[in-house]
Amino acid sequence: MVSAHGRFSILLLSALAALIAVAVATPGHDRATAATRPAAVVERVVQPSTPMDPPRPLEPLWLTDLHARFPSMTSLLAPRFSVLPNNQIISYYGNPYTDLMGILGAGDLASMADALERQAARYDALNGPLDVMPAIHLVYAVAQPHPTDNGLYLQYVDDGAVLRYFALAEERDMLLFLDLQIGRSTVKDEIEKVLPLLRNPRVHLALDPEFAVDGESTPGDVIGSLSAEDIDVAQSMLQDLVIAERLPPKILMVHQFLDGMVRSGESITYYQGVDLIIDMDGFGPAAVKRATYEEYASRTYAAHAAIKLFFDHDPDLMSEREVLLLNPIPAIVIYQ
Repeated sequence: MVSAHGRFSILLLSALAALIAVAVATPGHDRATAATRPAAVVERVVQPSTPMDPPRPLEPLWLTDLHARFPSMTSLLAPRFSVLPNNQIISYYGNPYTDLMGILGAGDLASMADALERQAARYDALNGPLDVMPAIHLVYAVAQPHPTDNGLYLQYVDDGAVLRYFALAEERDMLLFLDLQIGRSTVKDEIEKVLPLLRNPRVHLALDPEFAVDGESTPGDVIGSLSAEDIDVAQSMLQDLVIAERLPPKILMVHQFLDGMVRSGESITYYQGVDLIIDMDGFGPAAVKRATYEEYASRTYAAHAAIKLFFDHDPDLMSEREVLLLNPIPAIVIYQ
């Protein structure tokens, strides 16, 4: 007769064996994303300086530090494979302080989340084999048209508000994108401010070149830009975080609606552990948006493509069916 202790041991070993089997059976990130990269630039993949170890689900059991042995279940069971390309992400965009920046500031959190889930379900019913993941796209660092106390022409969402969105994402099993508008700061400095949140597997990053300006310009007065080097700095930082924290790959989204917003884009490299997304970010008639989207989606640096739709500024807002007819199908659809 097996004792209670013996039954517990058997159950524990069975659960661990199942976890290992799932990890082994899951396709590797590189294999899944290589097919989405333009053939001309596959050779520019940047391998991490520190090897990316395979998942080690048993590791917590042989650690002696109690805190390390019993992390949160989210961290312990976090998938080690990319959200893309097997999922389509449907996102609601904005800032909690104003409804002028998007739907996130237009009502209470629960109602917004309900609407987002309904929107995601409509895509899920139409997009064939793709699964759907809802996401909250929070503009964390907002460029200002006037000097700010920090000298960066940036206003930040306060910690309490960020944590409320994070808690909502946890509760509803959504992704959370933190969007940085840069202002007169640098990509490196702004990413460092959100690194603690990026340690969570469900949190990803977006950069907005439109509001990234030099020390002589004012955000909003000119259309800003980011260089290939800036974008590679962001990818390198995310790659380092993925390796250090044993995270699944991070998504880096870069908004673009003019050629000049991304300088020397053809020299952007690809970093293992980072999924680079170019978002066609501009409002206008659907016919213009289709042509612009297909132009940017075909760029060599666009490993994946996204499109932003504007509830109030697109005169003929594209339906879910129309979005899914785009070539390629957007990996991410953002509603502002």
